[in-house]
Amino acid sequence: MPRESTIADCVAIAPPPPSSWKQNWPLCSQLLPPMTPDELSELLLLDEYLVLDIPPAEFPELEQVIGRRAYTYRPAVGQLTIKMATEMNGTVLNWPMDLIMAGTEAGAFGKHKLQLLSKARLSGFKIKVPDVTIVPTHHLWPTVAFEFGYAEPYHHLKNDMKLLLEGSEGKISNVIIIKLESLKEGETQIQRGFVEMWHFVNGHAQRDGGRKVTNLFPPPRTHEEQRLELTLGDILRDEFVNVARCFGGGLTVIIMENLNK
Repeated sequence: MPRESTIADCVAIAPPPPSSWKQNWPLCSQLLPPMTPDELSELLLLDEYLVLDIPPAEFPELEQVIGRRAYTYRPAVGQLTIKMATEMNGTVLNWPMDLIMAGTEAGAFGKHKLQLLSKARLSGFKIKVPDVTIVPTHHLWPTVAFEFGYAEPYHHLKNDMKLLLEGSEGKISNVIIIKLESLKEGETQIQRGFVEMWHFVNGHAQRDGGRKVTNLFPPPRTHEEQRLELTLGDILRDEFVNVARCFGGGLTVIIMENLNK
C-alpha cells in the first residue's frame, strides 16, 4: 500500500471567524464546544480557502453545509479544507471541455463516452471533492482530475494531488494542477501561474517534466508553447483497447492548447 500523504503541518490562512472557534489550534479546540452548522456557514462567507480542525464525529453534520464546493477531509488528523467557488475556478472547466471536444472531433471516442463531473464526491481512502474530473462511461472512478488553486497554497494542491493518485492506488491515473498566484495590493492582473501534470507510476505520484507548463502567466509570445498532452490510454484506461483496435492505434494523443485564453 502506498504511504498516505498528510497536511498536518499546514497553517490556517483564513481570517478569525466571528465565533470563538479557533482554526488549527488542536489544544484550544479541545476546550471549546463543537462547531455548529451555523458557525461553519458564517465561515464560508469569509474567505476563498479555509483550513479547519473538525473531529470525525462532527464531520457528517457539517458536511451538509459545505454545498457544492471542493473540499478534502482527512479523518486521521481531523482536518477539513474547503475551497470556495470563484469565477476563476469556473474557467478551469473549459480545459476538460476542450479536451473532450478535441477527442470527439478527432473521432477518438463518441460524444457520450466521457462524463465531465464538477465537485464529485470521492471516498474510500479519504473524503475528497476535486474541482473537476473526467469519468469514462461505465467507470466508477475518474481517470483524470483537475485541481485549481488561487487562494489555496501550492503545497496543499500537491497534497491533494497525491491523495487522489496514491489514495486511489492508480484508479485515478492523472492529476493536473493549475496554480495562479494571488493578486497583491495594487495589482489588477495575474502575474504568475503554472500548470503541472502528475501521473501514478510504480505506486507513487510522479511529475512528468516533459509536460510541465511553467509559463501560463505571464503569457508566452506564442500560444503553441502552452499545451498539455494526454494519451487515450490515460483518459480511457481499459476502454482504450477497444478504441485502439477501431482506429488501428494511430490516434493516441489529445492536446489542449492556448491554456490561458
